[in-house]
Amino acid sequence: MQRTLRLMEEGGKHLLLIAIAFIILIPILWMLVTSVKAPQEVFSGHLFWAEHFNLNGYLRVFRDIPFTLWAWNSSVIAAAQTLGQLVVGLAAAFAFANYRFPGRDALFFFVLMTMMIPPQVTMVPVYMIVNEMHLLNTFGGVIIPHLASGYAIFLLRQTFMTIPRELGEASVIDGCSAFGTMWHVYLRLSGTVLSALAVILFVGNWNDYHWPLLVLAEKSLQTLPVAFVQFREEESLEWVPTMAVATLSMLPILALYLAAQKQFIEGFMNSGLKG
Repeated sequence: MQRTLRLMEEGGKHLLLIAIAFIILIPILWMLVTSVKAPQEVFSGHLFWAEHFNLNGYLRVFRDIPFTLWAWNSSVIAAAQTLGQLVVGLAAAFAFANYRFPGRDALFFFVLMTMMIPPQVTMVPVYMIVNEMHLLNTFGGVIIPHLASGYAIFLLRQTFMTIPRELGEASVIDGCSAFGTMWHVYLRLSGTVLSALAVILFVGNWNDYHWPLLVLAEKSLQTLPVAFVQFREEESLEWVPTMAVATLSMLPILALYLAAQKQFIEGFMNSGLKG
């Protein structure tokens, strides 16, 4: 009897998770189907399948906008920002986790504060600073202001706090410098967490819309999220090519997640955030 109840409980949990997953996937399914519909079928046809398979939306994407160029720009900016955020996050997290210095806790509190402040609040002053540095309309103007991530510092610091200090002290006794200790001990033991964090940061940087749009005025420098507004007319939105852009923009992120799925899951299982 007890085994039956346990099986029913597990089955109920799985059914609930399947239902939630289906609800989450509904917009993605609608996006995929709409991208291969004829324009007149978007709201008059069936919600989840196309009566006539149509690739004109994808053809318009490659014909009317420099899609491949913008995809390359997005890749360069997202990769550079992610790498910078990982490097800065590693260094800051190592210092917060291993050194005691005046104002350490207060400084870490301010790092946490950056996670609570909406980016729109700081957008104007940061824009003015970038303008004074003559970095407008350059990749540097997009990348440099976001080289530090409060989330990356917090997650790595929590992970480093779970690593026994004796390992770091042993590496110092063996002659390792601070950088050597971070590289050979903390970095090696945090590989899965770093993989998960890299995926999260890359996705956020890839999808960033407002800041690149504000800084990059030249069309040849713009990023892929800007393509979503290229098919908006004065009073309406062309849904088919817009959904085609959304589908194509999702593919690199989906491929990245599938490639790093195992490390992504293990990263959070092994991180300092687990219960």
